[in-house]
Amino acid sequence: MVPFNYWVLRLCRRVTPQRIVDFILDRGICLKPGKETSTPQTVAGLYAEWAGKYGHRLEGSTVCVAGFGGGFGVGVYLLERGARRVILQDPYAPIRSRRNRHIPVELIGRYFRKKDGDWVPNGVQLVHVRQDLPSYSFENPESADIVFSRSVLEHVVDAEAVVAACARLTRMGGLNIHLINLQDHVFAYPFEMLCYSKRTWDKWLNPGSNLNRLRTQDYTAIFRRHFSSMDVTIVESLKEEFHRVRSRIRPEFLTGDDEIDSAAIIRIDARK
Repeated sequence: MVPFNYWVLRLCRRVTPQRIVDFILDRGICLKPGKETSTPQTVAGLYAEWAGKYGHRLEGSTVCVAGFGGGFGVGVYLLERGARRVILQDPYAPIRSRRNRHIPVELIGRYFRKKDGDWVPNGVQLVHVRQDLPSYSFENPESADIVFSRSVLEHVVDAEAVVAACARLTRMGGLNIHLINLQDHVFAYPFEMLCYSKRTWDKWLNPGSNLNRLRTQDYTAIFRRHFSSMDVTIVESLKEEFHRVRSRIRPEFLTGDDEIDSAAIIRIDARK
């Protein structure tokens, strides 16, 4: 049975102007900003921990955070953990000024400079990039030791181009770590978006932030084409919710392996 309130929520989200969505996100009203923005110190610690599992240290490394969401804090705290340089890339997200005001004053003085009466990244240790990642990677190949993203790849239109850009940006022997949220972002219905044809999804339901509906097997194939080795970890699965709607999910989204198909969040660790 198609949940009526899901359609209401999806249609409302689709027609809401992005500037209003950004206003709501910046204030945490109903919609919550990404973890990089809301808890940057915690996320920087997680990134350091994940990289360490593969023998990569932040100390002395150039780190790129792709699709960082507009909050400079994650870059600041990666620098505080020893990164030599942090590139914060995002062509879409507005600067989360309200969130950035929480950065301690002493760190503002260390990594920012004054421009037109406002504080902006100094461009040396902390670099803010507005270019799309493919363009930036062509101009700056092999300029990063580690590339991170969190809840970004599920939103991109051309995942192949962005993953290829991540590989191009990464030095030989470097590391990529990408956390990907496979759920429908109306979280009460985590697999509902998989129940509709491409035409229906694109015309009526896909939000302005775009959900590409790629699954674990799709990301695995893409990363294998661009990196020498990779690991996929299912961070969270929602088996009960999956089985509740399995009969309605379109066959192109199913592998026949419920362990894979019920994945809600995955992490891909890829080495160049």
